[in-house]
Amino acid sequence: MKRFLLIPNILVLIAITSGILLASVTLQYFTATTNSDGILLEWKTIEEGGTVKFEVQRSAVTPDNFMFIKSINATGNNSYYSYQDNSVGDRDGSSSSIYYYRLKCIQPNESYTYTHSISVIHAVSGIRSTWGSIKAIFR
Repeated sequence: MKRFLLIPNILVLIAITSGILLASVTLQYFTATTNSDGILLEWKTIEEGGTVKFEVQRSAVTPDNFMFIKSINATGNNSYYSYQDNSVGDRDGSSSSIYYYRLKCIQPNESYTYTHSISVIHAVSGIRSTWGSIKAIFR
């Protein structure tokens, strides 16, 4: 009788384990590159594990205070994604700032996992900063 009870328990454990494995996302790469307009994020998936959307999250200065900035629908395994974050800039008057990014990978049942976080130093050129100040005068 005990043997009969162990088999369903093992099957439940296998089903739970399989569900966890299917929920994982495998990235080929996840990069952030600074440019004149902001920061370009790019990632490519190998396996999306049922992910329905990615939420791009950013943290400034410290890698522990992430906020939502954009939702992007998943398109399937082996897909390329990009997002241009133009909302970064000259926050505090310094010429460069550190930003951290991560992806929240959301499943159909609203469960989620996070990717590793990446960092990038966004340098604002003196010309861009000066041009921004001139434009502000005429607003």
